[in-house]
Amino acid sequence: MESAIKQISRSVYAMIGPQGSTNFGIVKGSDGSAALIDADIRRIDDIEEALQLTGCSKISYLIDTHEHFDHTSANFYFSQRGIPVVASAGCAAAMRDEGGPDFERMMKPVPELYERFPGLCLTLPDVVFRDSTKIALPGVTLHLKYCAENGHSHSRGDTTIFFEEEEVFIAGDLLYTEVHPVTFFGNIPNWLTALKSLLKSHYKQLLPGHGPAVEGEQAGKAYFKKMYDYLEDFHGRLVEVKAGRQNAEDVARHMLSGTYASFGKTRMVQRNINHFLTGRWF
Repeated sequence: MESAIKQISRSVYAMIGPQGSTNFGIVKGSDGSAALIDADIRRIDDIEEALQLTGCSKISYLIDTHEHFDHTSANFYFSQRGIPVVASAGCAAAMRDEGGPDFERMMKPVPELYERFPGLCLTLPDVVFRDSTKIALPGVTLHLKYCAENGHSHSRGDTTIFFEEEEVFIAGDLLYTEVHPVTFFGNIPNWLTALKSLLKSHYKQLLPGHGPAVEGEQAGKAYFKKMYDYLEDFHGRLVEVKAGRQNAEDVARHMLSGTYASFGKTRMVQRNINHFLTGRWF
């Protein structure tokens, strides 16, 4: 399975992950330099190929939208090449507090990467901002905004990116389209509050953290609303399970049917329920 490279706008390319896996973004300056948004060491060959195919002469920045392994595990690779890694203070703190064990756990199925990249390890961002910051390339202005409500929505580091000149909005994992989200790292009530603000965002193109890109603000708003409704429905039913008024099997059946029947990454439903019942997330 290979990522599909999709041109989102004149200067933005997206590597759409296969079967709902992580999306990566490339924002290209007029001089051929680029900001790379998120990178997974397990898919580094796809990323390097995409950078070559899109004509990027160099990477000026790597931006982490949040702390999870599939978005930050290639920090080491790019940092070794002298490329600054930019992320929110929340992302950096989460990586510092919890990233080590998670990095080791996710690397267990791919130990050969330690041989291919000697010294490979969790690598924290070296350019950190608290609430917002701006990154500029020739012809490109990127506005980064920290959006983890009360310090924890989908993650502790949730950051969105708005490309001013071409009106492209990159939502990170605050938004999934056409696939079941990963909720077990998150705080769903806070996530719902964050989505209320994102419903007011303006853009021409929208790139989620997972799932297909979206063209047009109206279509984007519909996807943000769909995400909000999904999380509200799921969380409400899980609260009922916790109170003994509903069983987990019924919740799983509901989340795999009806409005959600066409969603990909179906395995996430049971994983999300199991994590909730073991008390590992809010």
